[in-house]
Amino acid sequence: MEAKFYTYEEFPASELTTPHMTEIEIDLHQRSVHALPLQEYARAKDRGLHIRFLQPSFVAEEMIEGQRFPILLFIQGSGWRWQNVESNICSLGKIAVHGFIVAMIEYRGSECEPFPAQLMDVKRAIQYVRAQAPGLHGDPDQLILWGGSSGGHLAALTAVSEAAGAFPLENGEAFLPAMKGVIDFYGPVNLLSMADQLSAREHAGADSIAGKLLGGIAVKDHPQKARQASVTTYIGKAPLPPFLIVHGDKDRNVPMAQSVELMEALLKEGHEADFIKVKNADHGGAGIWNDVILDRCLDKIQLWLNRG
Repeated sequence: MEAKFYTYEEFPASELTTPHMTEIEIDLHQRSVHALPLQEYARAKDRGLHIRFLQPSFVAEEMIEGQRFPILLFIQGSGWRWQNVESNICSLGKIAVHGFIVAMIEYRGSECEPFPAQLMDVKRAIQYVRAQAPGLHGDPDQLILWGGSSGGHLAALTAVSEAAGAFPLENGEAFLPAMKGVIDFYGPVNLLSMADQLSAREHAGADSIAGKLLGGIAVKDHPQKARQASVTTYIGKAPLPPFLIVHGDKDRNVPMAQSVELMEALLKEGHEADFIKVKNADHGGAGIWNDVILDRCLDKIQLWLNRG
């Protein structure tokens, strides 16, 4: 039979039947999610830096035409080392299905380059995603920045450093006005204070994850470098997007005191912030990455976006 082009509406539904057949009628407005192929946005020492995009999918492919979705940029935690960028793809898919483009960003690990390479990669990735947004059915002016652990640190640091005019990209367009909110899941914010806080990890030495971020040096022996890489250094009166901070009260890797310090610093300067303390939750895992917390995050994101 000769092939003929049909739109979804034009194509006739089959009326065939067979024994033991069950018929289920679907909601034509329902959405699913599909992952797009990895895209390289930059290179570092002969290694590509990638973004994995998640995009809502529809009953018929052409139903996405004319749609523009907010973009959620997610930064994976890894102790600032090279990341498994798709570690939280299942949880983030639960957000994407509500009508979001999710961009999971890879950045240089501290094994490759010390700070500020990681921060600059995130900023370049945001620039890349905004440029690609029209082809992805994304809205470059509706951004949410979200990260976990070291990714939470980078998410928060991206926002506050942009507001303070620190670590600008060459020829980079300002993206802070497009950022409608920041979600920090259990991220470090002050490398100096973290070195003295109760933790199952050592955070002060040259071989600690914070020490390696700074280039393999003892954190407290180099306070200027530690402050340069700390979120709290850059929080001032300059306008910031609203923050949602989430931290478990039994986090053995990043002390919850770090998130309390961030919350207090934001409120002191008059910024909008909310804090969810998760009882009995450790560092990430099912205590944080569950439907209850994800639903709270989704509610907050939709509140931010609905402000226009």
